[in-house]
Amino acid sequence: MEAVEAGYNSLHDVSDCVGYVLTFSNGKSIYVTGDTSKTEQMAHMNEMEIDYAFFCCDGVYNMGLEEAAESAELVGAKHNIPYHMTTTTTGRQFDWELAEQFDTENRLIVEDGEEILIE
Repeated sequence: MEAVEAGYNSLHDVSDCVGYVLTFSNGKSIYVTGDTSKTEQMAHMNEMEIDYAFFCCDGVYNMGLEEAAESAELVGAKHNIPYHMTTTTTGRQFDWELAEQFDTENRLIVEDGEEILIE
């Protein structure tokens, strides 16, 4: 597990936030952005050859869908997954219509309760 930068917005200071890249024994890697906007480190993460990247994209506390798509392009993962698309604290954090607006190559939409096999 490697901690990477997160933050870069008025609600999440880079000195207080991290995202994570998890690399498994089979060589597969997963990047979870955490609460963040686009970071300076993302421009260099394509060198990590990440398999699955999860982009937090509610557009209020974190980057929005457009900035998340820009971030996905920088990271260059094989699969780009939007998550935390709403700011509700009482309902679902997943919104299919918003997920479809995550306009990036290699988009993979994973709905609440759905499982994917990392292979």
